[in-house]
Amino acid sequence: MKKKTLPAFPPGAPRLIYLFLLLFLITAGANAQTVTGKVLDNENKPVDGATITVKGTSKVTSTNASGSFTINAGTNDILVVTYVGFATLEVPVSGRNNIAVSLFKGDGSDLNEVIVTALGVRKASKKLGYSTTSVSPDELVKNRTANLGESLEGRVAGLNITPPAAGAGASNQIRIRGQVGFAGADNSPLLVINGLPIDQGARFAEGRDQPRDRGDNLANINPDDIESMTVLKGAAAAAIYGSRAARGAIIITTKSGQKNQGIGVDFTSSYTTSQALNFMDEIVQTEYGQGQGGNKFTTAAQIQGNGQFGWGAKLDGEPAINYDGVTRPYSAYPHQLFDFLQTGTNLTNTLGLSGGGPNGSFRASISTTNSKGIVPSNEYKRRIFNVGINQTIAEKLKLLLNINYADEDYINPPQIGTQGDGAVNFFNRMPISTPIEAYREHAKDPATGAEWKTSGFQGTVNNPYFALQNGQTYKEDRNRLLGTATLRYDIKDWLYIQGRFNYDRGDNFAEWNTLNGTGANTIIATSTPTITYRGSYNLNHTTTTDINADFLLGTSNQFGKFSVEASFGGNTLRSEWKNIVQTSTNFTVPDLYSYRNGTVKGVNDGFNYSQQRVNSLYGTAEIGYNNLLYISGTGRNDWFSILDPSKNSKFYSSVSGSFVFSELLKNQQWLSYGKLRASWAQVGSVALVNPYDGALIYALGANLFNGQTTASINGTAAPNPYLQPFTVTEKEIGLETRLFKNKLLLDIAVFDKVTTDQIIDVNLSGASGYLTSKQNAASLKNSGLETLVELKAVQKKDFSWTTSWNNAWLKTKVLDAGNPSGTILLLYFNGTGNEFLGEIRYTEGLAMNQLYTKTYKRNDKGEILVSGAGATIGRPLASTTNPPGITPGFQPVGSSIPKFTGGWNNNFTYKNLSVGIHIDYKFGGTVLSSTLLNMTRQGLSKMSLQGRENGYVFPGIDEVTGTANTNVITVANNGLQNFWTDYRNNQIGDPFTFKSDFIKLRNISLAYNFSNLIKKVDVLKFVKGLSLSASCRNVAILYKDLPGLDPEAIQSSGDIRAGYENSSLPTTRNYNLTLNVKF
Repeated sequence: MKKKTLPAFPPGAPRLIYLFLLLFLITAGANAQTVTGKVLDNENKPVDGATITVKGTSKVTSTNASGSFTINAGTNDILVVTYVGFATLEVPVSGRNNIAVSLFKGDGSDLNEVIVTALGVRKASKKLGYSTTSVSPDELVKNRTANLGESLEGRVAGLNITPPAAGAGASNQIRIRGQVGFAGADNSPLLVINGLPIDQGARFAEGRDQPRDRGDNLANINPDDIESMTVLKGAAAAAIYGSRAARGAIIITTKSGQKNQGIGVDFTSSYTTSQALNFMDEIVQTEYGQGQGGNKFTTAAQIQGNGQFGWGAKLDGEPAINYDGVTRPYSAYPHQLFDFLQTGTNLTNTLGLSGGGPNGSFRASISTTNSKGIVPSNEYKRRIFNVGINQTIAEKLKLLLNINYADEDYINPPQIGTQGDGAVNFFNRMPISTPIEAYREHAKDPATGAEWKTSGFQGTVNNPYFALQNGQTYKEDRNRLLGTATLRYDIKDWLYIQGRFNYDRGDNFAEWNTLNGTGANTIIATSTPTITYRGSYNLNHTTTTDINADFLLGTSNQFGKFSVEASFGGNTLRSEWKNIVQTSTNFTVPDLYSYRNGTVKGVNDGFNYSQQRVNSLYGTAEIGYNNLLYISGTGRNDWFSILDPSKNSKFYSSVSGSFVFSELLKNQQWLSYGKLRASWAQVGSVALVNPYDGALIYALGANLFNGQTTASINGTAAPNPYLQPFTVTEKEIGLETRLFKNKLLLDIAVFDKVTTDQIIDVNLSGASGYLTSKQNAASLKNSGLETLVELKAVQKKDFSWTTSWNNAWLKTKVLDAGNPSGTILLLYFNGTGNEFLGEIRYTEGLAMNQLYTKTYKRNDKGEILVSGAGATIGRPLASTTNPPGITPGFQPVGSSIPKFTGGWNNNFTYKNLSVGIHIDYKFGGTVLSSTLLNMTRQGLSKMSLQGRENGYVFPGIDEVTGTANTNVITVANNGLQNFWTDYRNNQIGDPFTFKSDFIKLRNISLAYNFSNLIKKVDVLKFVKGLSLSASCRNVAILYKDLPGLDPEAIQSSGDIRAGYENSSLPTTRNYNLTLNVKF
């Protein structure tokens, strides 16, 4: 059979084809042109790094530091101009070769504003069916703080930031829409840095067992390196992160330079001073001195036995004996704590090098921080190295590379929130009639070599000068490497595939000692059979490694009036934790603090290890119609290695939608933009499931049986192989509107969030061989309302004023405590360092983090009952109620979680000058003050002055006679001392329970941009930019309820101790000066 062939081209056809191609090229060449332009913001300042895309093509460029760009485009093309935090603009070329573009600022509610969302995907705000807030990097830099999280305080509705007073480099408590888990669980949001998910990792102080705060992972991020920050508030916003999304997320993208900008250098130097705020004058009494029963002590021995009491005589300036046997004037020496404290300082220098060509860009920076806290010897040092690279390797292949390395030194973080060591604990609990010079000059007893005994509370109240002068140290070296490498290949204009590898390695080495003779009468620990010496040496070395690898296949396309976006991906996470603990005491050689020198080793010494893996598949889909309606959905399935193989799979999903109703009302001049949004999502957390909770573990014992080592079950917690992640289900609706040509913004969100299958420890019968077992049992609820109102009040050529007001109302409730009593005890404060005053519980029907303490016993009329007989006659009685599961006499007095938070922010600009004023507030929380309780029972507070001269009659009803109390309590025979000591012994908290409410003038900032001025100076033309800013933080407290302290002076960024104040370090007022220069 003859083989068929395709017909040959007719004669002359090749020439016609060549001619057609030539004409096409000529036409294309005629239509293509080089377009230059400049992008400015609404203040006529250059926008550095705006992205310029020729619509419908892969042609893209970006602006340089002066806002200029160059791109090849056809005469009829459309340029799409985008920049994070600004509204997107589409600009027709229309034959022009020079184009000026003006952008206006967005805040998440502009129609086309670009928002960085989960997985690092950039989306137009109008498409989002959930609540997000973008934070301007300029605000973070202008209102610079030692910890990045503190800069966010009061600026985002629903984001609650509490910076504890805990020394240089301390962490922050960060909560988004309340707590999803019990206090003690990890309730801080997920941090996603350049696509790498990490936990906040706050290493907060928690009383006796952990009295020092050692920072968090936000300290690894230099604000000068940040390109964008987005707060994902609701579960739907973060749902694609599945089992890590329960607490919300903060998305941070760091800088990687800009294309076509050439080589640039920027240098920033920031100096901050910190002064302790003194509110103690509100509660410290300065009329009576050291002593008891209204009398001075007459011997040093009396003081060394009871010198903690200020129930002495009236201060008269006459000579009086002190603890060291020296006679000094019996006068008031107030402010001893603040005489001990120093001015804190922080110097941060950042040097950045950036550059970019037509195919890519880079930025590298190095930052150093040297900080000294207000407590002498407390230091924090940090070195951060950051690299960002954005490179087009081939026409459709792009590489994104980010490396962040942080090296931190925590030196002597102050001990807070407990008894024992700590300057606050000492000076707040010693009478003011001994000058600070005595404690400083006579800290060590020359007769014993131990700490000089200053009171009968030695070991509970220790002189800080002894530790300071004799080399007591705590040092922690922390190294963290974060690395992200992303390859993206654009298969088509509408289809791409992406692969990403994330590496997170941390290494913490902590070493500390307790001095020989601290809080002791002797330096000898044992004398037989050999002499050993007091003190302790401690070492803790922890290494963590997280390896994340993921892929994503995505598509985005337009079909007439319909738009479609979809993606499918997967992730694998491997986590490894290693820990070495060493402790030794009873030293052979005195004052040599090393592990080998100690003769007694710690019972928990050894090596600890765990490893876990999570594998995931996920997908997203979005359909839009005519810029009017958008519906999105996500789904993710996680498989956990730490769960039983038969039940290790968990599916999470979300649905959200947005209705841009302003598209239907384009003829309404008053409405610039309007959107309704709604979402539903279900996410979870395995934060309370440890790698081996489901395993039955045996430990080798010391006994032998038939010559063989025996083994027995290790621990008292029964394994539970059926543990599951707890689940968070959240519903949200919201409204966003911009009115009157974008002058007025209104954003409202209402949410309802329920946590089920909460993981708790359930008590078991001892007959089972165990005492507790982790179970999925309890449920919690958070619901609330968030509002944001922003007004561009004045917009003139040279002057503008923008004011914004954000608020959040939060209601929490325990739905199910998971046990028959309906209540769970989280912490009994009297069992954590002899601190007194109450406990924290979760009780069904009440708010979360409920504080309990004994209250006054009252009759049916509500009148306080007083003892009518015996040694306690005339003293108030404690409540004796005994509800099921509650400690007898204890009553709920309020939750530590504030119900209402907000902030009012004002920004003024006049030409190149900008001024910022920020006020924030919190209401509805409760705090118990153990500081005031201890000062009062020791006769050191103004509250204890009642009856010093003429006796005190407590206003109450005699329990025996039913008549008004007439019993007089005097200072003689320790009457008043015993009266107030009963408050401690009986745990009566009424006089020491306060609201943690406050209104603060948080920040005032002033900044001036000299860039336009220096351009006029020929010798400075090499300088591209110059700005100087100054700010004051914690300017003033306009209102508070808690006496003697800043309500934010809590000792922990955790949840358990948030409502309990004890020996808290003062907060500080910070003054900052920052210089930025660009070359």
